[in-house]
Amino acid sequence: MQQSMVVFSRFSGSGDGISSGRNLLCINKMRLISFAYIIVLILTIFTQQTSSLSSSLSSSSSRQLQEVDGITACKGCTGTNLKCVGRTVDTNCLSCATGQTFWPCNLKKECWCWDTTGPRDAGDEGGETACNGCGRDSTTETCVGNQNSLTPVSDEDCKNCMNGQSYWPCSDQDLCWCWDTTKPKKPPAPISGYPVNNNVDPCALFTRDMFDVFAPNSTFPYTYDGLCEAITDYNKDHTEKVFQMGTEDMIRMEIAAFLGNTAHESDDFEAGREYLACGDRKLVDGKVYCKPCTNDLYDWVNNKCSVSMVDQNAPYNSYCQPGFEPPEGCICDIITQVEETGPLAGYVEASKVFYGRGAIQLSWNYNYIRASFALTGEADTFCNDPEQVVLNPMYAWGT
Repeated sequence: MQQSMVVFSRFSGSGDGISSGRNLLCINKMRLISFAYIIVLILTIFTQQTSSLSSSLSSSSSRQLQEVDGITACKGCTGTNLKCVGRTVDTNCLSCATGQTFWPCNLKKECWCWDTTGPRDAGDEGGETACNGCGRDSTTETCVGNQNSLTPVSDEDCKNCMNGQSYWPCSDQDLCWCWDTTKPKKPPAPISGYPVNNNVDPCALFTRDMFDVFAPNSTFPYTYDGLCEAITDYNKDHTEKVFQMGTEDMIRMEIAAFLGNTAHESDDFEAGREYLACGDRKLVDGKVYCKPCTNDLYDWVNNKCSVSMVDQNAPYNSYCQPGFEPPEGCICDIITQVEETGPLAGYVEASKVFYGRGAIQLSWNYNYIRASFALTGEADTFCNDPEQVVLNPMYAWGT
């Protein structure tokens, strides 16, 4: 190019040495500019590639697992603090970091690279598995079974969800949950999808005066203080609140629906215990005894039973699903009358029967255990003594 420019200069009539020097200077400047442009272009491309690589490495270091196999996920996972581990097979994944290509390294989302200086957390942020992120920022968190799910599972079944297990039961967020061991073991409530409304106090919306008008003949355990205590106690241990989700109008409607349902179930808050099962009862030495009855033999006006269902030692197993044991249900069995003759003939111990109690008339051994987990964090509270539901106003409302 230099030669052609010089020839062009000479034939254009500017053949002196000064003009030729200027032409060469211009040519050199053009070369420098072109070279600089190329350098800038190369640096720009390199920066973009580096940024992309850095983003990829950052994603890898935080263990954001995608639909990749262990060969990809554990490539280069050989540093001092790095270890290739599995969601379910664990030590079988070690060789994925050194080039193994067969099982389990060829499985997607099974093996992953764990930085042992941090929590053993597979890092999935999609929320597709139970206990996702549990224990990531706390040493007191552990993954346990949700005893209030439709299919209760054990804590042992759920423990590996913290290590990235993706199949059952971890694949179902209703089966396992993250429990902070410094708090009561109360399983989470079903999610409503609405935000918490901290500006609403349920007992400020439904006041004592309103309760007195709504339930003028209410009897123990249906106290207004018990209702407010039940609400407060439940909400302090659950992220999904009762009567505190959504707008104020939604909360008002929810309270109204709850009161309408419970008023119907509890005979306008006058029946702490189910009539036919324990309307005819006696209190002896601090214990309650019930005389279970059929509808046709029950005096509804005076709450008296003419002939007990356990008369002549007849077996009684109402509200008992035999064979159930925690976490499926409270243990129960067939019972009969306390004594064949005397004042308790025809009566059974109230604490051995899971008949209807409380505002919603909680019934059956498999429902008592769920209420016990939800309100107290353990099965024994109501399983050992179901009478607690009618003896404690907070439980009477809470169940």
